Amino acid sequence: MNVLKFFNVSKRFGKTVVLEGTSASLSSGITGLLGVNGSGKTTLLRIIAGLVDYDLGEFFFNGERVSLKSKFWRAKIGYLPQSPALYERMTVDEFFDYMLLLSNWRHQGKRKERIEEVVRLLDLISYRDVPLGHLSGGTKQRVAIGQAIIHDPPVLLLDEPTNNLDAEERIHFHNCLVAESRKRVVLYVGHVVNDLSLICSKILVLAGRRIRFEGAPEELISLMRGNVKEASLTELRDFSSGSLGILRISRNADSYIVRYDPRFVDLPNGSVVTPTLEEAYRVFYNSLKLEGAN
Repeated sequence: MNVLKFFNVSKRFGKTVVLEGTSASLSSGITGLLGVNGSGKTTLLRIIAGLVDYDLGEFFFNGERVSLKSKFWRAKIGYLPQSPALYERMTVDEFFDYMLLLSNWRHQGKRKERIEEVVRLLDLISYRDVPLGHLSGGTKQRVAIGQAIIHDPPVLLLDEPTNNLDAEERIHFHNCLVAESRKRVVLYVGHVVNDLSLICSKILVLAGRRIRFEGAPEELISLMRGNVKEASLTELRDFSSGSLGILRISRNADSYIVRYDPRFVDLPNGSVVTPTLEEAYRVFYNSLKLEGAN
């Protein structure tokens, strides 16, 4: 099993403190990193990838302290940014071969074998000889995912990897990722929280410049149980004054079903329900707001 740990990571841009005393321990499997826009998720991934300097902190991989700028560490990680850059004149096979050469895979036969594995894994067989600039957005995204895993890294950093993927492609990617994660540490920033509940063994919540929760999705759901209620309304009222408390509104045949945080919204005849992971995350974040910790 691979283990990545970091302790007391801090980063500021000018006078703005983005991360302060951020620590976590990640083992083989998929860890979802949650946080609102601007909370520092991408910055943390870019620091771990060695692309952004940090002010303070220590990083350990399998018990050994690592320098994030070292060749050793760069060989250990695969990184998918939010907006990946591709060489659009290259074909899929040429691009993957070039990425392997950059990763010091000198044996041509091994490169061909690995390319074959990845194009099959990501369902890219019919696009192998197509220039990247001619591919659709979703297919380009699959190629970008491929470049992150092509050199078989033990640590995989994914920043919104399902951007541009349709529902079927997203499910296929998640199935592949679960299978691949048995031997990798995967840190996954995603905005579809309930998707993460299906694939993640651990969740991190980043707020107020540090990790505020670290544990299994079920632990976060259990922690927030009692803070989510559901009520049935025949008419939809104005919730603008309690917008923080409204978690979800759905419609059935003759009424509206409202799930809410009762600390912010008071509805008649509400009953306590078990939250989804997304609801648990949102009410947890509400708790941080009430504590002034976000």
